[in-house]
Amino acid sequence: MVSFVMFVFGSTIAQAASSIGYIEVQKVFKEYKETAKAQEQVAKEEETFKKDFEASQKQLADAEKKNMKKEELEKLRKDLEDKLMPKRQSLITLNEKLTTKLQADILSATKEVAKKVGIDIVFDKQVIITGGVDLTEMVTNKLNEK
Repeated sequence: MVSFVMFVFGSTIAQAASSIGYIEVQKVFKEYKETAKAQEQVAKEEETFKKDFEASQKQLADAEKKNMKKEELEKLRKDLEDKLMPKRQSLITLNEKLTTKLQADILSATKEVAKKVGIDIVFDKQVIITGGVDLTEMVTNKLNEK
């Protein structure tokens, strides 16, 4: 009787352990082809912003060389900052939007793969010490087949 209870209890634990999966989130992000596209898009916007920022810094430096009054320099500095603020905010918003989209894609693919292979719970690999089923490659393949 005791051995039967231990067998049932042991198989229940084994079944629970096999319904846990994990993915290496950073690896999936890196290998997902849309991540590179998003990074490229953000890099282009960053480059544009950087050029605008450098131009404003040059304009400010030129004004300082011309011995512009302190009040005029502060006004120019404020005007240049005000001009750059929407561009900076646009860059931040774009980055957040693309990151949110990538995260949603990864979550969706993870759910699909987990359901397909009968996994109930999926963790990031960083929180798994032992056990579980590695779904990283399957999730990456699912993402990149689209």
